[in-house]
Amino acid sequence: MKNRPTWYTNDTDNAWDRVKTAFRNDWEQTKHDFGSRNARDLNQDVDDTVKQAAGTEDPFENHEPAFRFGYAAQRQYKTKYPTWNNDLDKTLRTDYGDNYELDRDYIRHAYEYRGTGSSDTAGMRDESRM
Repeated sequence: MKNRPTWYTNDTDNAWDRVKTAFRNDWEQTKHDFGSRNARDLNQDVDDTVKQAAGTEDPFENHEPAFRFGYAAQRQYKTKYPTWNNDLDKTLRTDYGDNYELDRDYIRHAYEYRGTGSSDTAGMRDESRM
């Protein structure tokens, strides 16, 4: 912004920080809905956007330790367990300790993640679990 009007305050910036993720997700979903092949389908609707903007949606930061653990587990075990199975689940339950049941879905999501920078991005996610 070249010019900062007098009405534009630090509170304005703080409010923007709260809704920025909601705007980003809404924009990504809108691009997908209008046919962009590069935009992800976030399965998001207006209710999701409102929750994010109000700060009531469960933010990523609340689950970052579980995501981090799942990603690290993938790096450790992906050769032995290329896909999620009961043996891996049992091993990770022991490795993770307390709160495994609460965090299991987030751990699994990160374990199965094959995004940019991953050497094996082709089809290792098991969508049948949904």
